[in-house]
Amino acid sequence: MRDPDPVMVWVYRVAMVAYPSRLRLDYREQMLQTLRDAYRDRKTRAWRFWVQAFADLFESSLMEHFYMARDIFFGRPLIYHTVTLALVLSVLGGGTAFVIDQMMRSGANQPQIDMVNWYAGELRAGVAPEDEIPPGYVDLENSLQPFVIFYDDQGRPVKGTGYLDQALPAPPPGVFDFVREHGSEKVTWQPRPGVRLASVIQRVNVKGKAPGFLLAGRSLRLVEEEKDILWKMAVGVWLTVMLLLAGGASLLSRAQRAGRAQV
Repeated sequence: MRDPDPVMVWVYRVAMVAYPSRLRLDYREQMLQTLRDAYRDRKTRAWRFWVQAFADLFESSLMEHFYMARDIFFGRPLIYHTVTLALVLSVLGGGTAFVIDQMMRSGANQPQIDMVNWYAGELRAGVAPEDEIPPGYVDLENSLQPFVIFYDDQGRPVKGTGYLDQALPAPPPGVFDFVREHGSEKVTWQPRPGVRLASVIQRVNVKGKAPGFLLAGRSLRLVEEEKDILWKMAVGVWLTVMLLLAGGASLLSRAQRAGRAQV
């Protein structure tokens, strides 16, 4: 078999920069000679050989970096304990922020739950939606006020107080299908980009009439602004804690080296 193309060997030599520098400097010539020998003994076409060679190069370089990091990590107790503490604090802090985030979103469903239950009770008692739902106009794009809308069994709006472009909007048909089967649902409804609503929808049996759906909702704008502040603060606190940990570990490491040098 002929020797490998010098250009490809040069490219392979350059690609060896992916290896840790210590291994690359100590074993580069040995690895290149092994490459040339393998090329001469190859059983496949040249292009297949080079694809496999470069794949093996990058796979083995990743493994060497992993083994080196593992040895450093477990071989130095200070690094091990610092990283472990950083992971524990990250999980605790992230979990706490996530729980607060979910509580804020859950709290955004009030007073909609109470509104839906109140109006549903009145409709079951025989009050017509047109008579029970008071007149009102809540601009869903700009207002933070809660609103209520009654839909007939086909999902068409009948009476309500929440308007978008001068009309009563309706959720996607799939929402009505789900509520028709399960009775109620809490859903984040986005009738258009930039308009996000915390909505509670319930199936209602109107006395003497066909059943329908009651939806109460309000804008999520204020809640999402507060959640955005929460996560910015969480990230800021996390970065500060990580910098303090790294700085403390660095100072302690220097102190340990100075102590050993004096001994």
